[in-house]
Amino acid sequence: MLNKLFLILVLMSFVWGNNLLIVSSIEFKGHQITKDYIIQREIQHPLDVPLDSSLADQDKDRLLNLGIFADVSWTMVPLEDLTVILQYNLIESSLRILPAASPTYEEEYGWSFGGMLMIRNFRGKNENLTLAGSTGARKSYFLSFNNPWIMGDHVSLRFMTGRSNTIHPFLDYEQNTITSEIIMGRYFGYKHKASIGFELEQKTFTGNIDTLEYLSINPMGSYSYDTRDVYRDPSKGLLITQGFFSILDWEKDKNNLWWVQSYSLYHSLNKSIKKLTAAFNFSFLTSFGKVDEVFVSWLGGAQNVRGWSIPTKSVYSNVDKNFRFGNHSAVFSTELRQTIIPTKVFKTQLMDWKQEYGLQLVGFIDVGYTARDKKDLFNFLPMLGTGFGFRIPFPMVGTFGLDFGWGYRDGSFVDQALHLVVGQKF
Repeated sequence: MLNKLFLILVLMSFVWGNNLLIVSSIEFKGHQITKDYIIQREIQHPLDVPLDSSLADQDKDRLLNLGIFADVSWTMVPLEDLTVILQYNLIESSLRILPAASPTYEEEYGWSFGGMLMIRNFRGKNENLTLAGSTGARKSYFLSFNNPWIMGDHVSLRFMTGRSNTIHPFLDYEQNTITSEIIMGRYFGYKHKASIGFELEQKTFTGNIDTLEYLSINPMGSYSYDTRDVYRDPSKGLLITQGFFSILDWEKDKNNLWWVQSYSLYHSLNKSIKKLTAAFNFSFLTSFGKVDEVFVSWLGGAQNVRGWSIPTKSVYSNVDKNFRFGNHSAVFSTELRQTIIPTKVFKTQLMDWKQEYGLQLVGFIDVGYTARDKKDLFNFLPMLGTGFGFRIPFPMVGTFGLDFGWGYRDGSFVDQALHLVVGQKF
């Protein structure tokens, strides 16, 4: 009898809206590690009001954006008094503790072999704890800790300390860095996010002719306006980010400030589960003050203009390639992201293992300018890269994939490159 009455109410609610479906209770289930309050603070649908599916969907997106759940859904459970329970069904990611040893590849430096212990959702409090080290192209070790809501109203804390040794990609220097940083952040609502902190850093560049040493305190901060629905693969929304990084050297008069701006827009072109999304990004980097040669930036690689390889020593020494190096840059990127296999979660019989799977194809165009002097930024012909790639969902990092592109400039294709992509470019 209860189910029949509830069915009648549901049918009536489709005619007159959801006004008859009063939410008298909110529950969540399926979690084993995550503390209840971590989930509760993301659920904002009020009690004793008609069910609002848009608010329930927003709660679902916020829970997914924590990055600790493989899947989230919600449903209505009827009660004898003809009200409903709003129930959120959670599937935690099985890949929570990752002890790993494997080869790794970085475009700038090459192959390394590393070991890592990463604990996601540490103590069930959505904290991340990582201890890692590597040898090979990068000799390093570091310890990091992140709590996205350590106190108050969305106050976050991130701490990292470590050491790294690499060969500069295009200068005759071996670079050794010892660093410690601490960053505090805060949400203002769910759209406005800000952070501030500093880094203590010692850098040594050892070459055949000379050795350069830098001991600095580096203030840094950022602000972002974020209306994306789901961070890992947005269907809609806007992301605007402003950030700065300053190097205040204790021993030399070589202080400088770097300012980074990024503007991203996402819009799905259909409403199918196999969605087609258009994504656009414009980023701008500029610097103020004296910037030594060892800190010069470049274009090429997965993070700016794809289809161009990371510059080498021979490229850097070629005066005809000066258009690839500078302290100021502007890059425009556009992508079409076609979902081939929507992200799903399946369970295996072994230890109740839950695995995500999915597939997304990406077509991209990148256009970039760079120069050593700001006034010359758009005086050179742009670097253009175009190509395609794929993304698969991957716990802890969001997505993983490969991009292959061709570099184009001055009427001809002059380069091509395969890029390993961890997360989305934007």
